Amino acid sequence: MDVAQIIHVPTTEAPKVIARFGNMVNLVSQVLEPTIGNYFRNSAQGSDVIAFLSTRKERQESAKEHIRKVLDEYNVNAVDTLIGDIVPPESLMKTLTDRKIAEEQKVTYETQKQAQETRQGMEKETAIADMQKDIVKAQQSVEIAERTASATVKKSEGDAAGVKLAVGAEAEATKMRAHAEAEATKARAQADSEAIKLRASAEAEQISLTGSAEAGKILAVGKSTAEAYELAVKALGGENFTRYKITEELSKGNVKLIPDVLIGGSGGNHGGSAMDGLLGLKLMELMDPQARKEVVAVAEIVETKPKPKKDNINP
Repeated sequence: MDVAQIIHVPTTEAPKVIARFGNMVNLVSQVLEPTIGNYFRNSAQGSDVIAFLSTRKERQESAKEHIRKVLDEYNVNAVDTLIGDIVPPESLMKTLTDRKIAEEQKVTYETQKQAQETRQGMEKETAIADMQKDIVKAQQSVEIAERTASATVKKSEGDAAGVKLAVGAEAEATKMRAHAEAEATKARAQADSEAIKLRASAEAEQISLTGSAEAGKILAVGKSTAEAYELAVKALGGENFTRYKITEELSKGNVKLIPDVLIGGSGGNHGGSAMDGLLGLKLMELMDPQARKEVVAVAEIVETKPKPKKDNINP
């Protein structure tokens, strides 16, 4: 490593320096070179070559300050300390180069990463910006849907309240109609009951009056009939009145007591009478069937029964 040290010996201090070292060469060889070499050797012990090379500026400032303090003790001013070329071994240079390349690649990768991140961020922002329109539209759709749903809910609540009121009114109307119908039915039932009661009372009164009248009529008729019968019995006698009433009743029933045709036998034996009866039946076939039945009945009566004795009754 090349190091250059710039010094200055003031005019007032020159006699002292020369008196101490004899000449400037001795100053350099006895003080300056050992001080510089000792400083850089000590400094190199705490660092490797690569780190030493990478901190060249800091090393130079530190060496300048250290050397200035040492030279002040020898009445010499240290103007500046300059580090020249540093030539490390080839192997160290290769390591340094690889590390440098790696660092540069790292920086490059970091730069590329940042660029990619920046690009992704830009693309993301671009996509968000492009989607912002759709997002706004979606938000508007959501708000519209929410408002529509709220309106629907309110309308449903209103409809439900209206239906409830209508149902309540209808129920109240039905209740009033039912009450009115019940009252009307009750009134009609009471009216019908009163009418039936009045009709029954009138009919009972009518029946009572009719019965009383009929009873009076029957009583009067019976009384008058009894009085008439009593007078007739006194006038005709009991038996004659009885015969008279029998004859009267038979005449009322249209009962024929004397037949239109009488068939009888002329002989005294029963054979002649039977023959005459057969001839009579033959003749009856030519007659009306109803009249034939009557003749047959009379013939049977005449044939089977003896002739009645004459009495005083004239039928």
